[in-house]
Amino acid sequence: MARLITGGSGLVGAELAHSLVAKNESVVVFDVMKSNRLADIEGKIKFVRGDLGNYPEVFNVVKDNNVTHIYHLGAMLTSESEVNPWGSFQSNVVGTYNVFEAARILGVKQMMFTSSIGTFGETQGDAMSDIALQRPRDFYGVGKLYCEGLGRMYRRKFGLDFRAIRYPSVVGPGVNTPGHWDAPMIRSLVHGKPFQCMVPEDMSGAMLYYKDAAKAAETVLLSPPNNIKMIAYNVGAITASPKEIENAIRKYVPSVSVTYPPKGGPMPPMKPRRWDDSYARNEWAWSPDFTDINTIVADFVEEMKKHPELYQF
Repeated sequence: MARLITGGSGLVGAELAHSLVAKNESVVVFDVMKSNRLADIEGKIKFVRGDLGNYPEVFNVVKDNNVTHIYHLGAMLTSESEVNPWGSFQSNVVGTYNVFEAARILGVKQMMFTSSIGTFGETQGDAMSDIALQRPRDFYGVGKLYCEGLGRMYRRKFGLDFRAIRYPSVVGPGVNTPGHWDAPMIRSLVHGKPFQCMVPEDMSGAMLYYKDAAKAAETVLLSPPNNIKMIAYNVGAITASPKEIENAIRKYVPSVSVTYPPKGGPMPPMKPRRWDDSYARNEWAWSPDFTDINTIVADFVEEMKKHPELYQF
């Protein structure tokens, strides 16, 4: 009996693997490449190299390891999906379908899936909540929303105990996703490098620290089935602006240099929308550990110092 993490070489997946190993769980990591983030637990996990888009590989990793729980984190991210929507479809949509089919045929007990704030896209209104209309505008969000619906169908039709969580922007020392400003900003400034921010200094965004992202992926499967009513949940922690991040980093690197778009420039003013995760908090007692930008930056800096081989501190 084992727990499978797809995309387990990534920042969140590796953190989740560490947490499960610490609880003496049997852990299998399935990914296209092995990460050095797993080096310290290499003898305590099983790594299987494979491609989500290849059904026999997905089926075999579940069957050969008697997998009972699946944490499906593997995906092609937003920017890569926009450049290569065909590859994204194969990885994110077909790959997730492959995981569902393996779970169904082999009798997996539980499966969780990581979705995204990208499923809201052009949704109107002041709050993005679990009952807001989801109108994704990019290929990544379209694929994630489809897989949320697919999971609901597998739950209803086949009895698979499926649950999903939606991340806002995930922040961590290993995150450098094109189009995101928050994690790259922190990392650059901690390195002492100047940073040109793409958004105004006072524009707030919803964020989740990578350790809390892993915690949410683990915690959502621990709640009794009767508590799970919404099935797919927003999870979050904080809202912060670039200026707040800059000020938090100045405690560690006083001479940081940040430039922002000029006021009245080409970027129109954006009204921040509230990221509402109240259903997760109420139905399965979701509670993040990193609840302000100062604690996030402090741990971010500590992780970079502890692991220079990973983050080139």
